[in-house]
Amino acid sequence: MSAALRSFETQWRARTPDALQPIREQAMQRFLKLGLPSLRDETWRYTDLRSLAALSYGEAGCAAGGATTGDAALSLVDFKQHAATLTMINGCPLLDADLPVVNCIEINSIKDIYNRDPSQLRQFFEAASDADQRRWVLLNTALFIDGLYLKITGAVATPLVILHVSTGVAAQAAHPRVIIDASPGASATIIEHHVSQGDIAPLNNSNTHIALGRDAQLEHYRVYATGAGATHLDSLDIHQAQDSQCRQFTIALGGGLVRSSLEARLNQRGASLDSYSLLVGHQERHVDCVNIVTHAAPHTRSRQTARAIASDVSRVIFNSKVIVNAGANGSDSKQSCRGLLLSPSAEIDTRPQLEIHADEVKCAHGATTGRLDPDMLFYLLSRGLDRETAQSLLVFAFLADVLTGMSVSSARAAIENALINQLPDAQILRKFR
Repeated sequence: MSAALRSFETQWRARTPDALQPIREQAMQRFLKLGLPSLRDETWRYTDLRSLAALSYGEAGCAAGGATTGDAALSLVDFKQHAATLTMINGCPLLDADLPVVNCIEINSIKDIYNRDPSQLRQFFEAASDADQRRWVLLNTALFIDGLYLKITGAVATPLVILHVSTGVAAQAAHPRVIIDASPGASATIIEHHVSQGDIAPLNNSNTHIALGRDAQLEHYRVYATGAGATHLDSLDIHQAQDSQCRQFTIALGGGLVRSSLEARLNQRGASLDSYSLLVGHQERHVDCVNIVTHAAPHTRSRQTARAIASDVSRVIFNSKVIVNAGANGSDSKQSCRGLLLSPSAEIDTRPQLEIHADEVKCAHGATTGRLDPDMLFYLLSRGLDRETAQSLLVFAFLADVLTGMSVSSARAAIENALINQLPDAQILRKFR
């Protein structure tokens, strides 16, 4: 047993049982039996966790290591464009009497809900799975201290920001959890912004569960902007009912090792998912993005669009899969991943996959990785642009494939600025914004 596994077991045995004990017990026992994922596991073949497994972890507390405010969220979303900022410290929500009232969103801590009525939450905790991409979700289920439960009951006009703050030392672990439950016909935009106090932060093992009722609509963002020494393992589960629509953006702006997974189930006819991933490798950053979308009902639709950029000695992975279950005729899916290498020492790996068990489906996938298009570069040079400006313009156009779909203009502008700062010729790129 690795040092990390022993330390997680020690944390578990020191915990006082609560109302979710049966669910937690099952998850922890399954996690201990399966162990940490390794390069032998299918969805982890590009990410080596041996250095992580060699460490022992204590529990990251709920107290901030310094003054913590919502200011970091305001740099991502303009004050006039968002309804409220909810702050979580190492997974613990800061909910007090001054919490703003947001029309059509009921805001509660998970702990408060399960202390009152555990049955209200059990539907959001899936049965323990042996799948290798679910290992860290098992640990999150067993060890999370508290979290946010958001019930969306109607049309929310402005975005809601969840500011996740990691604070502490590398020998600690935090397990943030968020549940977003959208009633039939409800709609909202929710932005999860992950930051850290300093370059070094606790191991962050986060999970968000989204459940969309019939005709519900959600635009959801995951923005990773932690320090260069941070390790972040994030899992997103999406369950969609009839005619629901989800637009999901995953943006990797920071971190040292970032592992981002998305598992979506289109459970009823007419459910539609548009997933966008913008993955930026910078310096020594390692970004591993795994998306698995299951079409479980007829006439469902999914689109996965990923753009990966790698510079310096970074590595970026996009590993996507679409599963069409038996009987899910009329399913329509597309996977598109393009990678742009900005350094001879950088690496990008792409692996789109299809697993189809039904007839009469429309499924396609494609992946390309390379350097800037020489023909496009020649064309711009022939129009009088100097080489540096032409290259910068092509990089900016490459980024726009994902960013143009964002409805929150201030978030898009802030993300563009942060990305540009990590790219060569940043001063020239700013001219094209």
